[in-house]
Amino acid sequence: MKKAFLKIAACTIAATMIMSLFGGCGNTNTNTGADTTTESSAPAEQTKKDPVKVTYPSYRVGTHVSAEAEKKIIDEFNRLYGDEIELVIEEIPSDQTYVDKMKVLAASGDLPDIVEGKNGINNILINGGLAVPLNEYLDADPQWKAEIGEKAIEANSRDGQCWSISTARQIVGYFYNKEIFEEVGIKPAETWEEFESNCEKILQAGYAPLALMTGENAWTTNLILASIVGTSGEAGNEFMNTAFPRNFETPEMIDALKKVQVMLQKYTTKDALGAAYVNAANNFCQGKAAIIANGPWMIPDFSNPDKAPEGFADKVGVAMYPNAGIFSSFEEGLMLCSKDEAQREAALKFLKFRTGAFAQSVMLEMNSVTPLTENVKPSQEFVEKFPLFMEINDFAGKAKYNYKFFDTISYANVTDSWKTVYPELVFNKATAEEVAKKLSDIAAKNK
Repeated sequence: MKKAFLKIAACTIAATMIMSLFGGCGNTNTNTGADTTTESSAPAEQTKKDPVKVTYPSYRVGTHVSAEAEKKIIDEFNRLYGDEIELVIEEIPSDQTYVDKMKVLAASGDLPDIVEGKNGINNILINGGLAVPLNEYLDADPQWKAEIGEKAIEANSRDGQCWSISTARQIVGYFYNKEIFEEVGIKPAETWEEFESNCEKILQAGYAPLALMTGENAWTTNLILASIVGTSGEAGNEFMNTAFPRNFETPEMIDALKKVQVMLQKYTTKDALGAAYVNAANNFCQGKAAIIANGPWMIPDFSNPDKAPEGFADKVGVAMYPNAGIFSSFEEGLMLCSKDEAQREAALKFLKFRTGAFAQSVMLEMNSVTPLTENVKPSQEFVEKFPLFMEINDFAGKAKYNYKFFDTISYANVTDSWKTVYPELVFNKATAEEVAKKLSDIAAKNK
Protein backbone atom coordinates (compact mmCIF):
# COMPACT_ATOMS: atom_id res chain seq x y z
CA MET A 1 0.00 0.00 0.00
CA LYS A 2 2.78 2.43 0.88
CA LYS A 3 4.59 1.74 -2.45
CA ALA A 4 1.39 2.35 -4.40
CA PHE A 5 0.89 5.68 -2.66
CA LEU A 6 4.48 6.79 -3.44
CA LYS A 7 4.01 5.81 -7.08
CA ILE A 8 0.84 7.90 -7.40
CA ALA A 9 2.53 10.87 -5.72
CA ALA A 10 5.52 10.65 -8.10
CA CYS A 11 3.21 10.68 -11.11
CA THR A 12 1.34 13.69 -9.79
CA ILE A 13 4.55 15.69 -9.25
CA ALA A 14 5.78 14.87 -12.75
CA ALA A 15 2.52 15.96 -14.30
CA THR A 16 2.64 19.21 -12.41
CA MET A 17 6.19 19.94 -13.65
CA ILE A 18 5.19 19.31 -17.29
CA MET A 19 2.20 21.65 -17.00
CA SER A 20 4.43 24.32 -15.48
CA LEU A 21 6.86 24.08 -18.43
CA PHE A 22 4.06 24.53 -20.96
CA GLY A 23 2.58 27.39 -18.92
CA GLY A 24 5.90 29.30 -19.14
CA CYS A 25 5.97 29.47 -22.98
CA GLY A 26 3.63 30.99 -25.52
CA ASN A 27 0.93 33.58 -24.69
CA THR A 28 -0.74 33.53 -21.32
CA ASN A 29 -4.22 32.92 -22.72
CA THR A 30 -3.36 29.25 -23.34
CA ASN A 31 -3.28 28.73 -19.59
CA THR A 32 -6.62 30.35 -18.75
CA GLY A 33 -8.58 27.16 -19.34
CA ALA A 34 -7.67 25.56 -16.03
CA ASP A 35 -8.27 28.84 -14.15
CA THR A 36 -11.62 29.42 -15.86
CA THR A 37 -12.74 25.91 -15.04
CA THR A 38 -11.84 26.48 -11.42
CA GLU A 39 -13.80 29.78 -11.29
CA SER A 40 -16.87 28.41 -13.05
CA SER A 41 -17.04 25.46 -10.70
CA ALA A 42 -17.12 27.77 -7.65
CA PRO A 43 -20.41 27.80 -5.72
CA ALA A 44 -22.92 30.34 -7.11
CA GLU A 45 -23.26 32.11 -3.76
CA GLN A 46 -19.58 33.14 -3.90
CA THR A 47 -20.06 35.13 -7.13
CA LYS A 48 -23.51 36.56 -6.37
CA LYS A 49 -23.43 40.26 -5.54
CA ASP A 50 -24.71 41.48 -2.21
CA PRO A 51 -27.89 43.59 -2.40
CA VAL A 52 -27.35 47.34 -2.64
CA LYS A 53 -28.61 49.12 0.47
CA VAL A 54 -31.09 51.96 -0.05
CA THR A 55 -32.03 54.09 2.96
CA TYR A 56 -35.59 55.37 3.22
CA PRO A 57 -36.87 56.99 6.42
CA SER A 58 -40.65 57.01 6.80
CA TYR A 59 -43.13 58.59 9.19
CA ARG A 60 -45.95 56.50 7.72
CA VAL A 61 -45.57 53.94 10.47
CA GLY A 62 -47.30 52.85 13.68
CA THR A 63 -50.72 54.48 14.00
CA HIS A 64 -50.22 56.82 11.04
CA VAL A 65 -53.21 56.79 8.71
CA SER A 66 -51.01 55.63 5.80
CA ALA A 67 -49.01 53.02 7.70
CA GLU A 68 -50.77 49.94 6.30
CA ALA A 69 -50.68 51.21 2.72
CA GLU A 70 -47.00 52.08 3.05
CA LYS A 71 -46.27 48.59 4.33
CA LYS A 72 -48.12 46.98 1.43
CA ILE A 73 -46.13 49.02 -1.09
CA ILE A 74 -42.82 48.22 0.57
CA ASP A 75 -43.65 44.51 0.91
CA GLU A 76 -44.38 44.33 -2.81
CA PHE A 77 -41.16 46.17 -3.65
CA ASN A 78 -39.17 43.76 -1.50
CA ARG A 79 -40.85 40.81 -3.20
CA LEU A 80 -39.87 42.09 -6.62
CA TYR A 81 -36.44 43.57 -5.90
CA GLY A 82 -35.31 42.05 -2.60
CA ASP A 83 -32.56 39.99 -4.21
CA GLU A 84 -30.82 43.06 -5.59
CA ILE A 85 -31.90 45.89 -3.26
CA GLU A 86 -32.01 45.93 0.52
CA LEU A 87 -34.45 48.66 1.53
CA VAL A 88 -33.36 49.98 4.91
CA ILE A 89 -36.29 51.75 6.53
CA GLU A 90 -35.95 54.02 9.53
CA GLU A 91 -39.30 54.41 11.25
CA ILE A 92 -39.82 57.96 12.48
CA PRO A 93 -42.76 58.44 14.85
CA SER A 94 -44.34 61.64 13.47
CA ASP A 95 -44.38 64.06 10.55
CA GLN A 96 -42.76 66.83 12.56
CA THR A 97 -40.03 64.57 13.95
CA TYR A 98 -39.31 63.53 10.37
CA VAL A 99 -39.02 67.14 9.22
CA ASP A 100 -36.76 68.09 12.13
CA LYS A 101 -34.46 65.13 11.54
CA MET A 102 -34.13 65.74 7.80
CA LYS A 103 -33.12 69.33 8.49
CA VAL A 104 -30.40 68.16 10.86
CA LEU A 105 -29.13 65.61 8.34
CA ALA A 106 -29.20 68.22 5.57
CA ALA A 107 -27.02 70.51 7.68
CA SER A 108 -24.45 67.72 8.03
CA GLY A 109 -24.77 66.62 4.40
CA ASP A 110 -25.48 63.05 5.53
CA LEU A 111 -28.89 62.37 4.00
CA PRO A 112 -30.71 59.11 3.27
CA ASP A 113 -31.06 58.00 -0.35
CA ILE A 114 -34.72 58.99 -0.58
CA VAL A 115 -36.09 62.04 1.25
CA GLU A 116 -39.57 63.54 1.27
CA GLY A 117 -39.37 67.26 0.56
CA LYS A 118 -42.28 68.32 2.77
CA ASN A 119 -42.48 71.49 4.87
CA GLY A 120 -39.70 73.32 3.07
CA ILE A 121 -37.18 70.46 3.07
CA ASN A 122 -37.20 70.50 -0.74
CA ASN A 123 -35.97 74.10 -0.80
CA ILE A 124 -33.18 73.32 1.68
CA LEU A 125 -31.97 70.33 -0.35
CA ILE A 126 -32.14 72.11 -3.70
CA ASN A 127 -30.32 75.21 -2.48
CA GLY A 128 -27.75 73.05 -0.72
CA GLY A 129 -27.00 70.99 -3.83
CA LEU A 130 -28.06 67.85 -1.97
CA ALA A 131 -30.73 66.57 -4.37
CA VAL A 132 -30.41 65.02 -7.83
CA PRO A 133 -32.42 66.53 -10.73
CA LEU A 134 -34.71 63.93 -12.25
CA ASN A 135 -35.40 65.08 -15.81
CA GLU A 136 -33.05 62.66 -17.54
CA TYR A 137 -34.48 59.71 -15.60
CA LEU A 138 -38.04 60.71 -16.46
CA ASP A 139 -37.18 61.14 -20.15
CA ALA A 140 -35.46 57.75 -20.18
CA ASP A 141 -38.58 55.99 -18.86
CA PRO A 142 -41.70 57.13 -20.79
CA GLN A 143 -43.99 54.77 -18.87
CA TRP A 144 -42.98 56.17 -15.48
CA LYS A 145 -43.20 59.72 -16.84
CA ALA A 146 -46.75 59.06 -18.05
CA GLU A 147 -47.73 57.63 -14.65
CA ILE A 148 -46.49 60.81 -12.97
CA GLY A 149 -48.03 63.21 -15.50
CA GLU A 150 -46.85 66.54 -16.82
CA LYS A 151 -48.78 68.60 -14.25
CA ALA A 152 -47.12 66.85 -11.30
CA ILE A 153 -43.70 67.18 -12.94
CA GLU A 154 -44.26 70.86 -13.60
CA ALA A 155 -45.44 71.44 -10.02
CA ASN A 156 -42.11 70.20 -8.65
CA SER A 157 -39.85 71.85 -11.22
CA ARG A 158 -37.76 74.99 -11.00
CA ASP A 159 -36.16 76.61 -14.01
CA GLY A 160 -36.95 73.52 -16.05
CA GLN A 161 -35.45 71.04 -13.58
CA CYS A 162 -37.69 68.54 -11.78
CA TRP A 163 -36.42 67.91 -8.26
CA SER A 164 -39.03 65.65 -6.70
CA ILE A 165 -41.83 63.27 -7.60
CA SER A 166 -45.23 63.59 -5.95
CA THR A 167 -46.91 60.54 -4.50
CA ALA A 168 -50.38 62.10 -4.65
CA ARG A 169 -52.52 64.98 -5.79
CA GLN A 170 -54.15 66.84 -2.95
CA ILE A 171 -57.71 68.11 -3.33
CA VAL A 172 -58.81 69.37 0.06
CA GLY A 173 -62.02 70.88 1.37
CA TYR A 174 -63.43 70.51 4.87
CA PHE A 175 -65.52 67.89 6.66
CA TYR A 176 -68.51 68.69 8.82
CA ASN A 177 -70.81 66.81 11.17
CA LYS A 178 -74.18 66.66 9.39
CA GLU A 179 -75.99 65.73 12.59
CA ILE A 180 -74.77 68.86 14.37
CA PHE A 181 -75.50 71.04 11.33
CA GLU A 182 -79.06 69.69 11.15
CA GLU A 183 -79.59 70.21 14.87
CA VAL A 184 -78.39 73.81 14.63
CA GLY A 185 -80.25 74.45 11.37
CA ILE A 186 -77.34 75.47 9.16
CA LYS A 187 -75.72 74.39 5.90
CA PRO A 188 -72.13 74.77 4.62
CA ALA A 189 -71.39 78.47 4.32
CA GLU A 190 -71.12 80.21 0.97
CA THR A 191 -69.29 83.27 2.35
CA TRP A 192 -66.81 83.78 5.17
CA GLU A 193 -69.31 85.99 6.98
CA GLU A 194 -71.78 83.10 6.90
CA PHE A 195 -69.00 80.73 8.04
CA GLU A 196 -68.45 82.87 11.14
CA SER A 197 -72.22 83.04 11.72
CA ASN A 198 -72.39 79.25 11.54
CA CYS A 199 -69.59 78.98 14.09
CA GLU A 200 -71.51 81.24 16.48
CA LYS A 201 -74.68 79.14 16.13
CA ILE A 202 -72.75 75.90 16.71
CA LEU A 203 -71.12 77.42 19.80
CA GLN A 204 -74.49 78.51 21.21
CA ALA A 205 -75.77 74.95 20.72
CA GLY A 206 -73.02 73.68 23.04
CA TYR A 207 -70.47 72.35 20.54
CA ALA A 208 -66.97 73.46 19.58
CA PRO A 209 -67.32 74.66 15.99
CA LEU A 210 -63.77 73.99 14.75
CA ALA A 211 -61.10 71.32 15.29
CA LEU A 212 -58.04 73.59 15.15
CA MET A 213 -54.42 73.10 16.20
CA THR A 214 -51.36 75.35 16.54
CA GLY A 215 -48.69 72.71 17.20
CA GLU A 216 -46.52 71.02 14.56
CA ASN A 217 -47.24 72.85 11.29
CA ALA A 218 -50.65 74.13 12.47
CA TRP A 219 -52.15 72.05 9.65
CA THR A 220 -55.92 72.31 10.18
CA THR A 221 -55.70 75.97 11.20
CA ASN A 222 -53.55 76.90 8.24
CA LEU A 223 -55.95 75.24 5.83
CA ILE A 224 -58.58 77.74 6.93
CA LEU A 225 -56.13 80.65 6.92
CA ALA A 226 -54.94 79.78 3.40
CA SER A 227 -58.53 79.39 2.20
CA ILE A 228 -59.52 82.83 3.48
CA VAL A 229 -56.56 84.33 1.61
CA GLY A 230 -56.94 82.15 -1.48
CA THR A 231 -60.64 82.97 -1.97
CA SER A 232 -60.37 86.69 -1.22
CA GLY A 233 -59.95 87.72 -4.84
CA GLU A 234 -57.30 87.82 -7.56
CA ALA A 235 -54.48 89.17 -5.38
CA GLY A 236 -55.05 86.72 -2.54
CA ASN A 237 -55.38 83.78 -4.90
CA GLU A 238 -52.14 84.73 -6.63
CA PHE A 239 -50.43 84.89 -3.22
CA MET A 240 -51.54 81.35 -2.39
CA ASN A 241 -50.20 80.11 -5.72
CA THR A 242 -46.80 81.83 -5.48
CA ALA A 243 -43.74 79.92 -4.35
CA PHE A 244 -41.79 81.32 -1.40
CA PRO A 245 -43.55 84.62 -0.71
CA ARG A 246 -41.51 87.13 1.24
CA ASN A 247 -44.10 89.78 1.92
CA PHE A 248 -46.93 88.68 4.21
CA GLU A 249 -48.00 92.25 4.96
CA THR A 250 -50.82 92.27 2.44
CA PRO A 251 -54.44 93.28 3.07
CA GLU A 252 -55.61 89.74 2.31
CA MET A 253 -53.17 88.12 4.73
CA ILE A 254 -53.86 90.59 7.53
CA ASP A 255 -57.64 90.16 7.17
CA ALA A 256 -57.26 86.38 7.22
CA LEU A 257 -55.11 86.49 10.36
CA LYS A 258 -57.75 88.59 12.09
CA LYS A 259 -60.47 86.09 11.22
CA VAL A 260 -58.39 83.13 12.40
CA GLN A 261 -57.53 84.99 15.60
CA VAL A 262 -61.24 85.07 16.46
CA MET A 263 -61.60 81.39 15.56
CA LEU A 264 -58.73 80.39 17.84
CA GLN A 265 -59.98 82.56 20.69
CA LYS A 266 -63.65 81.70 20.47
CA TYR A 267 -64.62 78.88 18.11
CA THR A 268 -62.36 75.93 18.77
CA THR A 269 -61.61 73.33 21.42
CA LYS A 270 -59.83 74.19 24.66
CA ASP A 271 -56.80 72.08 23.71
CA ALA A 272 -56.23 73.71 20.29
CA LEU A 273 -53.34 75.85 21.47
CA GLY A 274 -50.25 73.71 21.05
CA ALA A 275 -52.29 70.73 19.86
CA ALA A 276 -50.97 68.26 17.30
CA TYR A 277 -52.91 66.92 14.33
CA VAL A 278 -53.94 63.80 16.23
CA ASN A 279 -55.70 65.97 18.83
CA ALA A 280 -57.67 67.90 16.22
CA ALA A 281 -58.61 64.70 14.36
CA ASN A 282 -59.77 63.05 17.57
CA ASN A 283 -61.92 66.04 18.50
CA PHE A 284 -63.77 65.80 15.20
CA CYS A 285 -64.08 62.01 15.08
CA GLN A 286 -65.42 61.91 18.64
CA GLY A 287 -68.06 64.52 17.88
CA LYS A 288 -66.46 67.20 20.06
CA ALA A 289 -66.02 69.61 17.13
CA ALA A 290 -68.36 70.17 14.21
CA ILE A 291 -65.84 71.04 11.46
CA ILE A 292 -62.33 69.96 10.52
CA ALA A 293 -60.34 71.17 7.54
CA ASN A 294 -58.51 68.18 6.10
CA GLY A 295 -57.97 66.00 3.05
CA PRO A 296 -59.63 62.82 1.74
CA TRP A 297 -57.00 60.59 3.35
CA MET A 298 -58.96 61.11 6.58
CA ILE A 299 -62.09 59.44 5.19
CA PRO A 300 -61.16 55.86 6.29
CA ASP A 301 -60.83 57.15 9.88
CA PHE A 302 -64.55 57.90 9.99
CA SER A 303 -65.39 54.19 9.80
CA ASN A 304 -62.40 53.00 11.84
CA PRO A 305 -63.67 51.71 15.23
CA ASP A 306 -60.33 52.64 16.81
CA LYS A 307 -60.83 56.29 15.88
CA ALA A 308 -64.55 56.95 15.64
CA PRO A 309 -67.76 55.56 17.17
CA GLU A 310 -69.89 53.18 15.15
CA GLY A 311 -71.98 54.94 12.52
CA PHE A 312 -69.93 58.13 12.58
CA ALA A 313 -69.09 57.89 8.86
CA ASP A 314 -72.76 58.37 8.03
CA LYS A 315 -72.75 61.68 9.89
CA VAL A 316 -69.89 63.24 7.89
CA GLY A 317 -70.38 65.61 4.98
CA VAL A 318 -67.81 67.45 2.88
CA ALA A 319 -67.81 70.97 1.48
CA MET A 320 -65.79 73.49 -0.45
CA TYR A 321 -64.54 76.51 1.46
CA PRO A 322 -66.61 79.70 1.35
CA ASN A 323 -66.44 81.64 -1.92
CA ALA A 324 -66.16 78.27 -3.73
CA GLY A 325 -62.53 77.53 -2.85
CA ILE A 326 -60.61 74.27 -2.87
CA PHE A 327 -57.00 73.23 -2.43
CA SER A 328 -55.68 71.66 -5.61
CA SER A 329 -52.02 70.88 -5.36
CA PHE A 330 -49.38 68.18 -5.68
CA GLU A 331 -47.31 66.95 -2.75
CA GLU A 332 -43.70 68.06 -2.67
CA GLY A 333 -42.96 64.38 -3.05
CA LEU A 334 -39.81 62.26 -2.85
CA MET A 335 -36.30 63.40 -3.70
CA LEU A 336 -33.28 61.39 -4.82
CA CYS A 337 -30.25 62.18 -2.65
CA SER A 338 -27.84 59.26 -3.21
CA LYS A 339 -24.21 60.24 -3.67
CA ASP A 340 -22.89 56.83 -4.74
CA GLU A 341 -23.71 55.86 -8.34
CA ALA A 342 -24.66 52.25 -7.51
CA GLN A 343 -26.90 53.38 -4.67
CA ARG A 344 -28.43 56.03 -6.90
CA GLU A 345 -29.39 53.44 -9.49
CA ALA A 346 -30.98 51.24 -6.83
CA ALA A 347 -32.68 54.19 -5.11
CA LEU A 348 -34.11 55.29 -8.44
CA LYS A 349 -35.83 51.91 -8.80
CA PHE A 350 -37.49 52.43 -5.44
CA LEU A 351 -38.41 56.03 -6.30
CA LYS A 352 -40.10 54.81 -9.48
CA PHE A 353 -41.96 52.07 -7.64
CA ARG A 354 -43.07 54.29 -4.72
CA THR A 355 -44.45 56.96 -7.05
CA GLY A 356 -45.71 54.77 -9.91
CA ALA A 357 -49.16 53.44 -10.79
CA PHE A 358 -49.12 50.50 -8.36
CA ALA A 359 -48.30 52.66 -5.34
CA GLN A 360 -50.82 55.31 -6.40
CA SER A 361 -53.49 52.62 -6.66
CA VAL A 362 -52.68 51.24 -3.19
CA MET A 363 -52.81 54.70 -1.64
CA LEU A 364 -56.11 55.40 -3.40
CA GLU A 365 -57.85 52.19 -2.34
CA MET A 366 -56.48 52.06 1.21
CA ASN A 367 -56.19 55.76 2.11
CA SER A 368 -58.49 57.70 -0.24
CA VAL A 369 -55.51 59.54 -1.68
CA THR A 370 -56.06 61.11 -5.09
CA PRO A 371 -53.75 59.67 -7.80
CA LEU A 372 -51.48 61.92 -9.85
CA THR A 373 -53.37 61.33 -13.09
CA GLU A 374 -56.72 59.95 -14.20
CA ASN A 375 -54.92 56.84 -15.48
CA VAL A 376 -55.32 55.35 -11.99
CA LYS A 377 -59.02 54.97 -11.24
CA PRO A 378 -60.86 53.82 -8.11
CA SER A 379 -62.56 50.45 -8.07
CA GLN A 380 -66.35 50.30 -8.03
CA GLU A 381 -66.18 48.87 -4.52
CA PHE A 382 -64.18 51.91 -3.40
CA VAL A 383 -66.60 54.35 -5.05
CA GLU A 384 -69.53 52.74 -3.26
CA LYS A 385 -67.75 52.59 0.09
CA PHE A 386 -66.33 56.15 0.09
CA PRO A 387 -68.72 58.51 -1.72
CA LEU A 388 -67.12 61.46 0.12
CA PHE A 389 -63.96 60.91 -1.90
CA MET A 390 -65.84 61.30 -5.17
CA GLU A 391 -67.54 64.46 -3.87
CA ILE A 392 -64.21 66.06 -2.98
CA ASN A 393 -62.71 65.28 -6.37
CA ASP A 394 -65.77 66.74 -8.10
CA PHE A 395 -65.10 70.02 -6.33
CA ALA A 396 -61.85 70.45 -8.26
CA GLY A 397 -63.83 71.10 -11.44
CA LYS A 398 -66.50 73.25 -9.78
CA ALA A 399 -64.39 75.56 -7.62
CA LYS A 400 -64.00 79.21 -8.48
CA TYR A 401 -60.68 79.40 -6.65
CA ASN A 402 -57.89 76.79 -6.61
CA TYR A 403 -54.82 77.34 -4.45
CA LYS A 404 -51.94 75.64 -2.65
CA PHE A 405 -50.94 75.00 0.96
CA PHE A 406 -48.75 77.23 3.11
CA ASP A 407 -46.55 74.17 3.63
CA THR A 408 -46.07 73.95 -0.14
CA ILE A 409 -45.38 77.60 -0.92
CA SER A 410 -43.47 78.70 2.20
CA TYR A 411 -39.85 78.59 3.24
CA ALA A 412 -39.05 76.00 5.90
CA ASN A 413 -38.44 78.61 8.61
CA VAL A 414 -41.85 80.17 7.92
CA THR A 415 -43.50 76.76 8.32
CA ASP A 416 -41.67 76.37 11.63
CA SER A 417 -42.90 79.72 12.89
CA TRP A 418 -46.67 79.12 13.01
CA LYS A 419 -46.51 77.33 16.35
CA THR A 420 -44.95 80.45 17.90
CA VAL A 421 -46.93 83.24 16.18
CA TYR A 422 -50.40 81.78 16.71
CA PRO A 423 -50.15 81.86 20.53
CA GLU A 424 -49.22 85.54 20.26
CA LEU A 425 -52.46 86.14 18.38
CA VAL A 426 -54.51 84.09 20.84
CA PHE A 427 -53.23 85.98 23.88
CA ASN A 428 -53.30 89.38 22.10
CA LYS A 429 -49.56 89.77 22.47
CA ALA A 430 -49.33 90.66 18.80
CA THR A 431 -51.78 92.11 16.30
CA ALA A 432 -52.46 90.57 12.90
CA GLU A 433 -50.34 93.32 11.37
CA GLU A 434 -47.45 92.53 13.71
CA VAL A 435 -47.68 88.79 13.00
CA ALA A 436 -47.66 89.49 9.25
CA LYS A 437 -44.53 91.62 9.74
CA LYS A 438 -42.87 88.81 11.71
CA LEU A 439 -43.61 86.33 8.93
CA SER A 440 -42.07 88.71 6.39
CA ASP A 441 -38.97 89.12 8.56
CA ILE A 442 -38.63 85.34 8.90
CA ALA A 443 -38.99 84.82 5.15
CA ALA A 444 -36.39 87.54 4.50
CA LYS A 445 -33.74 85.46 6.27
CA ASN A 446 -33.67 83.12 3.28
CA LYS A 447 -31.18 83.98 0.56
